[in-house]
Amino acid sequence: MFTEEFEDRILFAPAKIDGLSCNRLKIVTAFTDVERISSHLIKLYDGKNKEYVPNIKVDIILGMTKGAGLTEKKHKKICAQIERLNSVAGMPKITCRYIVEGKQVHSKVYVWCRGNEAVAAYCGSANYTMNAFYARRECMDACDAKEAHRYYKSLLPDSMDCFDNGLSSRLTFAAKKNVEDDVAETNLENLSWEKYEIIQPLDMLEISLLKADGTETGYGSGVNWGIRKNGYKRNRNQAYIPYNTADQKQGFFPPVNSDGTYPVFKVIIKGYGAFYMRQAQANGKGLHTPESNAVLGEWIRRQLGVPDGVYITKEMLENAGGTKVLFKKYDDGIYTLEY
Repeated sequence: MFTEEFEDRILFAPAKIDGLSCNRLKIVTAFTDVERISSHLIKLYDGKNKEYVPNIKVDIILGMTKGAGLTEKKHKKICAQIERLNSVAGMPKITCRYIVEGKQVHSKVYVWCRGNEAVAAYCGSANYTMNAFYARRECMDACDAKEAHRYYKSLLPDSMDCFDNGLSSRLTFAAKKNVEDDVAETNLENLSWEKYEIIQPLDMLEISLLKADGTETGYGSGVNWGIRKNGYKRNRNQAYIPYNTADQKQGFFPPVNSDGTYPVFKVIIKGYGAFYMRQAQANGKGLHTPESNAVLGEWIRRQLGVPDGVYITKEMLENAGGTKVLFKKYDDGIYTLEY
């Protein structure tokens, strides 16, 4: 039995190339949250082909969905997060099914498979949530993989995919969240612009959306990263915020990790929700949204009032009010982003 620091053992170790090399995780959980889903998949994605096997798939059965178990707001956030993550090439694919028939499911079971073969499994008290893995005292233990897999499969007939068009006829969403579903206020799904716009920021930083020489936006970079002159097919909304040397401010964003990678941090955009961002590229010269590189491009184009995928010029930005975005940093490690 283990009660502390079991995140790696349950969510990551079985997928390591030098370990069990499992490529599919099947989860039964009473509750989940979007930050747990996102942070888990981003870490697996970062380590693919280096630390973890490629082409990982995560399948969730969410058990506490009836009665006071699941609000429509939370359902929509889960679906939106899954859509973003599944749009990223190379990101582990994820599905989520809701229990819609029979008794509600309060179990917490994690089954790792190599192909169709169940190889390792764990069960106990820890939901697939950030609080369970970081904020609470939980108890987990290894269990029989084949038995756990059989249990997972036995629940499938009573479940329905969260994107199924017939879901509303099978499930009544709760008016308020379940008291057990106590997601932290700083969790991605709870962060709100309204809270932070009235708080004094710790620091602020303006960053240009133009190339380093300030002349233009450019093809295949910055806000036009998804638009290539050679016609290479990408999502034309893919974008990042250039973080050129002239704009960089020591200590404003989280420092680089010892292995040379950059940590994620949480950013709120008015009317657009909260997302992970991080520095990337050589010397951290780009600010990305690892959940989907299209997030920033969609947002900027909506601010400019132009259609998705349109090439953004310096003139467009100037006509809309400026060529810079503004980050505000707060003392709890949260950032806001404005244009």
